Amino acid sequence: MESLKLKNNYEIKILGLDKIISVYNLCVACSDYYILSDGVKPTNEDAKEIFAELPPDKNYEDKFVFGVFNNKEMLVGIVDIVRNFPEDGEWMIGLMILEPKERGSGLGKETHNAIAQWSKQLGAKTLRIGVIEENYNGIKFWTKLGYEEIKQTDMEFKSKKHIIKVMRFNI
Repeated sequence: MESLKLKNNYEIKILGLDKIISVYNLCVACSDYYILSDGVKPTNEDAKEIFAELPPDKNYEDKFVFGVFNNKEMLVGIVDIVRNFPEDGEWMIGLMILEPKERGSGLGKETHNAIAQWSKQLGAKTLRIGVIEENYNGIKFWTKLGYEEIKQTDMEFKSKKHIIKVMRFNI
């Protein structure tokens, strides 16, 4: 994928490790998410994990990390997605964050829809995401997009334990 064009000259492009400083800066701008999930502000390691973390039995050919760039080529969002996990045809969104000043503008929905269509072209039938139960805005966002809760599970993130709502979207 070269890039996906969005409204207002936003663009989605594959991210590489050469953008790690921009990724870290975006993580810091999204500290509210990291404090909610981990109990602490993000570190350089959190930025690296976006590129490195894989689910069991998956490899880096199955993982895609996208950046959402504004018309000034500044990174304002990230989407991390793994194909065919936990099963063939279902793709898992590991992380989707947007800079706080970009939230509520429709950019999240537009980004999701572009990624959903792209993944559908590559064989995805459903998308899955795990949302922390306390992330009320996240649950509202994903539900508005059409995601439905399919189960709950317990997970531990750094110093915090959470109930995760696993949600699925039919493309």
